[in-house]
Amino acid sequence: MNIVLFGAGYVGSVTAACLVRLGHAVLVVDPADFKVEAIRAGLSPVAEPGLKQLIAEGVRSGRLRAAAAAGPDCRLADVAMVCVGTPSGASGRVETGALERVLDDIADSARGRSGALPVAIRSTVLAPVLRDLIARLPPEPRLRCVANPEFLRETSAIADFHRPPFIVAGGDDPAALETVLELYRGLEAPRHRLDLESAILVKYACNAYHALKIAFANEIATLAELGGGDAGRVMEVVAQDRLLNLAPAYLRPGFAFGGSCLPKDLRALSAWGRLHHEPLPLLAGVQASNQRRIEQAIERILAAPGRILAVIGLSFKPQSDDLRESPYVELVERLLGKGYEIRIFDPDVDPATMVGSNLAYIHVHLPHLARLLVATPEQALRGAQGLVLCKPLVPHETLAALVAPGLTVHDIEGHWSRGQRAAAGLGPGASAPRSRGTGQA
Repeated sequence: MNIVLFGAGYVGSVTAACLVRLGHAVLVVDPADFKVEAIRAGLSPVAEPGLKQLIAEGVRSGRLRAAAAAGPDCRLADVAMVCVGTPSGASGRVETGALERVLDDIADSARGRSGALPVAIRSTVLAPVLRDLIARLPPEPRLRCVANPEFLRETSAIADFHRPPFIVAGGDDPAALETVLELYRGLEAPRHRLDLESAILVKYACNAYHALKIAFANEIATLAELGGGDAGRVMEVVAQDRLLNLAPAYLRPGFAFGGSCLPKDLRALSAWGRLHHEPLPLLAGVQASNQRRIEQAIERILAAPGRILAVIGLSFKPQSDDLRESPYVELVERLLGKGYEIRIFDPDVDPATMVGSNLAYIHVHLPHLARLLVATPEQALRGAQGLVLCKPLVPHETLAALVAPGLTVHDIEGHWSRGQRAAAGLGPGASAPRSRGTGQA
């Protein structure tokens, strides 16, 4: 394919050289003369191991060129690609000046083009900001923007390009998505076709998760300094657990965590840090974030019509009757305090068989639990004006048959997919957070 790539920084230079290696022809456009001259001379404008050789090979082949402006090249290109910087401004928000200018340049260069032009956006910018920039583009030429995030690390960028964890393309035009994905033919990696918002968020999620892991390991090191232990060895052992610790487990969006382990242990670590005048902000923030998830659900339920609620699920996870610090118990307790009438279906819970701390906990938080429990989902939903779906205790088909038209469904664990929701005639308007899994130990 013929590609016009804007931006000859780390991402742009590596991407251009690697695309040429895959067999494409690339014109790199950058207003900085020294970058353009470097590429024309077969040199790398940035310091990246192995990049000089790749650029030199691409220039010798005639398939890698550089220019200060695109001219009319976008009129004939198969894809335009944007790799300009989006640095932080003083407020923390990204500066989009370079991105705006490049999108304008592409529109000018492609004027008179007969068909739509896929524009692969490699620059990192939040979706609402990109949507605003796209909205101000002229209707002609037809630019079809596709979020195509990169996952390149400096000093290993060439290897990362050729062995990516996945390839992501997101946008509104299926044909443009396929054209962008075709750029990477020859690379063995899963392809993900997403909406524009989700594709961009994959990039941000990856970087935030990397930062989170570093900060987490460092807070464990702080705890080791306060209470003894070898933080390096601790984290080596932690990393050997590929079932839960370094695995997809708990990485599904869900409602708040609860149960007898996670809240208690987080509080203990935070308290130990405070005792030694170390705030441990990450671990403390986990607790605050978890509580905010409960608050979000309550706010959305309060904003919905109806004061009679059916609740499916109460214990902190399926096949357990443990109600200690179950986020659903707090949810029900708070809603009862606001005057809601609630009927709960949870076959895992039987007050007659509860003992010990589990029984003591529910005596404090839901002393009249026996009066709230019902034996069947039909009883819970009879006359209900809203459904709070916490645990996957009832098959989708059964619930869909029981849910009356107009009933508000608060799917706080995200058990119903969009397709299942549509099949049940519910539409997208369910209130509480879409989610999956409480992530308990």
